[in-house]
Amino acid sequence: MQYRHAPAANHAALDAVLASAPGRPTLPVRLTVELAGRARVHLPADAPLTVWDPCCGAGATLTVLGLLVPGLARLVGTDADPGPLDLARRNLALLDPGGLTARAADLEALAARHDKPSYAEAATAVRTLVPASAPAWSVTPADARDTAAVRSALAGAGPYGTGPDLVLADLPHGRRTTWAAAADDDEDPGVEFLRAVATALRPDAVVVAVGRGRTVPLPGGARPLERVRVGHRAAVLVRAGALQEG
Repeated sequence: MQYRHAPAANHAALDAVLASAPGRPTLPVRLTVELAGRARVHLPADAPLTVWDPCCGAGATLTVLGLLVPGLARLVGTDADPGPLDLARRNLALLDPGGLTARAADLEALAARHDKPSYAEAATAVRTLVPASAPAWSVTPADARDTAAVRSALAGAGPYGTGPDLVLADLPHGRRTTWAAAADDDEDPGVEFLRAVATALRPDAVVVAVGRGRTVPLPGGARPLERVRVGHRAAVLVRAGALQEG
């Protein structure tokens, strides 16, 4: 894949500041920014965006977007597993006024307490960060199959309360996910996930789904806006309306 929206950069400062949930893989920073840029091409130019991550985990994807992508009005994170959501709130708090300064101060205190230069280096890296957006954000436990819970989490999101403009999600992997238990034996769990997500969106919203392997399956008849591959990951960009009809 040729990167068109995310030039090569050193993201060591983000590695120093973002908390991660054990066992929860995160999307690479550059890929996250690139996919957001590609999605924006299919949305109204210069309009403030609301982004929803329906399996947000520790919130790293949303936080990366807030730190590096301008023009974001609101970030919404939901996850069927409430376990990592405290980490998501901690990460997204970096986007609040004074959030990065507070994190740097914490790291400096750790450096002094434990005499570890690595903490001091991390604090210095954190102080170089300037968020590209200042979005409102929220994090709520919600299973995307639970329409009522999702609608509650997304209440008021998007322009005039019409819902998110963009969904960016790293799809649940494999038959061991909770999606597998509810999906038809002949249907990929990721397809069921996309169908469920689309029910909460207006038709012109853009869904970006990332999966492992050569391609991301879509419901029958759903035509993608774009497909890309990078390394062992594949991604698809598709209108919510196409998922609703597929």
